Amino acid sequence: MNNYRLDYHIAPISGFMNDPNGLVQFKGKYHVFYQWLDRIQAQGPKSWGHVVSTDLVHWEHYECALHPDQWYDKDGCYSGSAIVHGDTLYLFYTGNVRTESGERETYQCLATSTDGEQFTKHGPVIYLPEGYTAHFRDPKVWKDTTAQQWWMVIGAQTEQLTGNVALYRSDDLWNWTYEGNMLSDDRNWGYMCECPDLVTVAEQQYMIVSRQEKIEQDGRELDQCIPYYFAGQMQSDAQFLLYSGQEQQLDEGWDYYAPQSFVDEQGRVLSFAWMGGGEIDYQMSQPTVADGWLHALTIPRQLIAGTQGLKQRPVTELQQLRQNERAYNLVSAGSDEVSEAVWTVTSHVQEMLLEFDNVRHWQLLLLDRVQLHYSAESGQVVLKRRSWWTGQWDERVIALPDRLERLHLFIDRSSVELFINDGEKTATMRVFFDAAADTIRLSGCANVSGKVWELSKGEL
Repeated sequence: MNNYRLDYHIAPISGFMNDPNGLVQFKGKYHVFYQWLDRIQAQGPKSWGHVVSTDLVHWEHYECALHPDQWYDKDGCYSGSAIVHGDTLYLFYTGNVRTESGERETYQCLATSTDGEQFTKHGPVIYLPEGYTAHFRDPKVWKDTTAQQWWMVIGAQTEQLTGNVALYRSDDLWNWTYEGNMLSDDRNWGYMCECPDLVTVAEQQYMIVSRQEKIEQDGRELDQCIPYYFAGQMQSDAQFLLYSGQEQQLDEGWDYYAPQSFVDEQGRVLSFAWMGGGEIDYQMSQPTVADGWLHALTIPRQLIAGTQGLKQRPVTELQQLRQNERAYNLVSAGSDEVSEAVWTVTSHVQEMLLEFDNVRHWQLLLLDRVQLHYSAESGQVVLKRRSWWTGQWDERVIALPDRLERLHLFIDRSSVELFINDGEKTATMRVFFDAAADTIRLSGCANVSGKVWELSKGEL
């Protein structure tokens, strides 16, 4: 068996995981639900897996919350969200149905719980409206405390086979009124907008959608699935008025999709995403398939307003995992002098924090599987990952709006999460390290102060 089992990320004990669902804090406990299949395949009658924590770090597996066992969800309890009202937890999800002829039916369904463990299904509360195909899913619910109303956004494909987001309104969480499409047709929304989310951070609204579209690459037609966010404002006519400026990616790594946010009891906007995605052959090539499990969720992140848009930062609770702190420094006395610092680690469960000054260029080699190159002249971070599948170096280029000052890395046996400039840019990736790799090497023309911690295990 490979030693790729993650120490402090939410991952299935066995089977296939994808989208995070129903993120909520209920009666003091954090609940994370997720799409789950008991066998490793991308499609099938999915359930809602369920983990619970009091601190966002140590997670306990509960029994599955929702199983596909009713006429309206017999082929899958698909993604959705959670909300607390009074002493009751409400789960909204998409019931997936395939008819005998193979056609798809979709229902937006409700389940409730008063203890966060046992859930009662109440069936569909929204049926497919006119103007959409059956690709109509992923309800996200929130409350407008000013108007004392509930809102729901649903990812949609119109009859014109273009992506959009449907908006619904309710006074009681049970009866919903259709308000129309939120997104105008003057932008490219692909052929489907999955997992929509409307979040408010520092009084600014952002629309988040996981956009699916067809692209040509190396002579092949591929599905490109990327989560984007847009600053704007919800209007009285149900439209989301986009402010000027381009959409921005929430993450620029290879393995990040279907993010969902929630507001905890401290008032923080927190988010998880699926640390997975991509073409099915890419997913099935991952070494953990041989061990009977596939995929994970990202670490919990706080969404914060920045001058260039949303920032994502690791929640501070993760600091309780730190142990065996070591400090390192890299100093270049002259503008052309290249200095080098080398760390030797005893495990592949690490956190690293680097702060830069007077930077011309540098490169970081991480356990022989990840490379980062930065040039102040170009203002870009070139990120490379050694592919377990092809043996080649995959590459991404991350353009920074400002000079690089801070780099924060989380390593967990078979994953790396990178936060640049306090989360102004992030990159998430699965990386399968060789068991013998034990060296982190930093070199370049820069003054760098760094800290490295080994991280203890989150109890899963």
